[in-house]
Amino acid sequence: MIERIDDLIQREYRLALENRTNELRALQAQTNPHFLFNALQSIGTLALKGDGKTVYRLITQLSSMMRYTMHPDESFVTLKREVDHLTSYIRLQQVRFPDQFVVEVDVPESLLDLIVPKMILQPLAENFFKHGFERDGATAANRFSVRIHQAGPHLVIHCENSGRDISDEELTLLKERIEVSTQPLNGAEGTGLKNIRDRLMLNYNREAQFMLATPETGGFRIVMRFPAVKETDAS
Repeated sequence: MIERIDDLIQREYRLALENRTNELRALQAQTNPHFLFNALQSIGTLALKGDGKTVYRLITQLSSMMRYTMHPDESFVTLKREVDHLTSYIRLQQVRFPDQFVVEVDVPESLLDLIVPKMILQPLAENFFKHGFERDGATAANRFSVRIHQAGPHLVIHCENSGRDISDEELTLLKERIEVSTQPLNGAEGTGLKNIRDRLMLNYNREAQFMLATPETGGFRIVMRFPAVKETDAS
């Protein structure tokens, strides 16, 4: 009986993880064409201005991003690859919105070999550009930061971005949709965040934490905590 119950639990676990993986693939399929169109427009504008070196560098960044998302069966990657993917995304957005936002990515080199779930950083930046970025605002008003450190056996990812103030009621509703609901959000705000949280919980047997908050300075804060795994441990 105990073995049968354990088999059922493992089957449900695998099914839930597969569902979340399929949602991630669908999310990438929806996001990439839109982002690709905007990136190519920006690169095309630079090409008309004759800035060949910058155009080449941006095409390389875009190619790197596309190659990274072309392997949906790859569930885990090194933190370095995740950070590189995030950096490529930000650089392309800097071309589209020159001198309109400030970015800080702080990751100790000693952590870059750790293994993390794929696509947990770039969606945080995408969330900022969708919901926190003010196109008509001053550069200092648009802020996005990611700080990563290790606390004991855990990896901690601390992300903050600027944006409109969120009321306590709105924050509570968003938390409920991300943490409680078992259904996809059908493109609503929080889809990418929910996907990240669900995969963390499934992959780390609920040894992970995914916390949302509104800093006193305004904007939005996301903190993720999960076991720090080295490649040798993962294998």
